[in-house]
Amino acid sequence: MDYKLLLEHSYTMTAETVECRPETRLEYLGDHIFDFTTYDGEMSSQFALKAVEVCAAINDGTTFDYIKDAENYRWFLLMCNMPFFSDKLEWGMSIRGAWWGAMPGEQIEFQSCGLWMGDEQLTDTLKFSADEWKKFIAAVVDFAEVEMTPNAI
Repeated sequence: MDYKLLLEHSYTMTAETVECRPETRLEYLGDHIFDFTTYDGEMSSQFALKAVEVCAAINDGTTFDYIKDAENYRWFLLMCNMPFFSDKLEWGMSIRGAWWGAMPGEQIEFQSCGLWMGDEQLTDTLKFSADEWKKFIAAVVDFAEVEMTPNAI
């Protein structure tokens, strides 16, 4: 599946159909993928920016580099404790080295009101292998990239 295309289409459909339309890709991700509840587009965007950074660090295996900065360290620990992350991570002896956590034969489950296939809103729980989840997360990072500059929010 082309997850980037899924996100692009879902963003468009959400903007066209949902009463509280997201103004930016980051706001869409914050409200409809990461499932933050802020009722504040700017804050949803800021939270999503940090969530995407953490997703990228986990996906790339660069969490220790990411958390060298004290501010990133705080955001990393906060995000890893958010529902989007917490049930999808493994970390062995230290949360600082977290990785996406589907064990062989198990799947990562994800449910969102913000994904669309054609004109149909996906309401079922999606199930991903660890490899497919990494591809989905890579698509999330890629989708957000155009808004990831520090002054974008």
